[in-house]
Amino acid sequence: MKTKIFIFSFLFIFSCSPEKGIPVEYSQTCNLENNDKVLEVSGYLKDEGSVYCSNTSGRYECGFNLIGEDKNAKGFTVNIQVGSSSNSVEKLESGYSQKDIKIHDDRGDIVNLEQKVTITGKITTVKDPDEVCYLKVNRIEMK
Repeated sequence: MKTKIFIFSFLFIFSCSPEKGIPVEYSQTCNLENNDKVLEVSGYLKDEGSVYCSNTSGRYECGFNLIGEDKNAKGFTVNIQVGSSSNSVEKLESGYSQKDIKIHDDRGDIVNLEQKVTITGKITTVKDPDEVCYLKVNRIEMK
């Protein structure tokens, strides 16, 4: 009986752990050949003054911008699931301010938006007619 419990626990733990991503340089993230891959990329999370939240992807999530070292660059969208546990963002109310943003990393700690993070998730990149690039977040790690 103990063996069955151990095997079940082992399988449960590993089936719930986030998928490992392919490390990629920030500047290479939105390349068309990365479409539908699970990537791992580092940068800084920004709200750009407003955040759009929806459940169109099947989970309720909010889109933030991930920018690289050039903090004036455009960046691309990372969609973070709404929640209060690890790898999620707490629901934002209308009229929120930046201090109201509470993004939880993979350990459940609140992310400092001035601190570099590593994001893992599935990327979607298309060019039709304009380039569209967004990442569905599975894991957030503070550096």
